[in-house]
Amino acid sequence: MCNEMIDQLADRAVERILSEMRPNAPYMAQQAADWFTRLAGGARPAAYFLHPLAFPMLRLPWWMEQTVDPSPDVDFQADLVYSSVNGYYFIRMIDNVMDGHSTVEPKLLPMLGFFHLHFHAVYERYFPHNHPFWAQFSAIAIQSAESALRDAALTEIDLDTFVAISGVKVAGGKIPLAAVAHRYGQPHLYDAWQAFYDRLGCWHQLYNDLFGWVKDLGHQTPSYFLSEGRRRKRPTETEGAWVIREGFAWAIELLDTWLSELSQLAEALHSPALTGYLHQRRARMRQQSAQVVQMFERLGPLFDG
Repeated sequence: MCNEMIDQLADRAVERILSEMRPNAPYMAQQAADWFTRLAGGARPAAYFLHPLAFPMLRLPWWMEQTVDPSPDVDFQADLVYSSVNGYYFIRMIDNVMDGHSTVEPKLLPMLGFFHLHFHAVYERYFPHNHPFWAQFSAIAIQSAESALRDAALTEIDLDTFVAISGVKVAGGKIPLAAVAHRYGQPHLYDAWQAFYDRLGCWHQLYNDLFGWVKDLGHQTPSYFLSEGRRRKRPTETEGAWVIREGFAWAIELLDTWLSELSQLAEALHSPALTGYLHQRRARMRQQSAQVVQMFERLGPLFDG
């Protein structure tokens, strides 16, 4: 039920963005629609957020609300999804420009005003200006900007830096969790869920760094995984050779350990859906790991050196 509903809400959110644009900004709406489709690789735009390997930004607030009310408020969740999709597009456009690999994004920057306005405005329906929610909103938004700025300045990343900065780049997605907690008058719920969220963010970032190491190496994009490789590899060894010799297995073991810790945190949140999600990610990781190991056995000699 959750997956199907979130899928529908994601589709509606993208169309809602475009329908809000069209009356006064038809050219912007067309440019936005093209960009959304490009991000999704030609698929329907909502698919970009719903891929099994995507961070579950849109699903977490639903799972959280289910622990308070087994039947979440669909209209409320629709607004959360709408806000989060706007917020994600806002951040993604900035990131694409900052990383130096943007294509059309510099010419689309005026859209940022729309995305930020609608990311913020949704919550005004639920919380008056003096509500404690807004203090958390501000703190999370500032944390997200701070981590993005610091991450962009990094060249070498150790574990402490990764956890403190690189692993929390998705911090903006904690805002709808705060909204759920405050709407039900249980602000204490946010503390436990945000602790889980931050750990999941680290896990997800390392997962992406591991399975995207070839692209990061080619683009000279700093990552904790490649930084660790440069520290651990033999003096005459390439990063690729280190990955094959021990790096991939080392990272998989660390990811597996972190998943076990996440499972323990999830149990305390009393969310069967969240626990099921972690089981699925572990199974998929093991399947992908086996495929990569087989590939390394065939291609390993190409990376020797």
